[in-house]
Amino acid sequence: MAIDTITATLLGSVLGSSVTRDLFTTIAKRRIAETAPLMAANPDADHGLEALKNADLIDASPNGAKYYITAKGLKVARDLEKLPG
Repeated sequence: MAIDTITATLLGSVLGSSVTRDLFTTIAKRRIAETAPLMAANPDADHGLEALKNADLIDASPNGAKYYITAKGLKVARDLEKLPG
């Protein structure tokens, strides 16, 4: 299936890391995710979360306790679901 140009670009850069992609997938599935469990489950989470924020795929709540998926992130998540295996 064809994917959007934005998704293709992000797959080659931001989502190229397995840690970052796992973080993104976790947040995308939940739409809103607590920060503490994300950090505990992923040793390099701070770097991955920052990369996702810089790419405008996620954002943090004002107090930093939660991350949520942005509209752009939701579009990318839907494109990723179209990819085989």
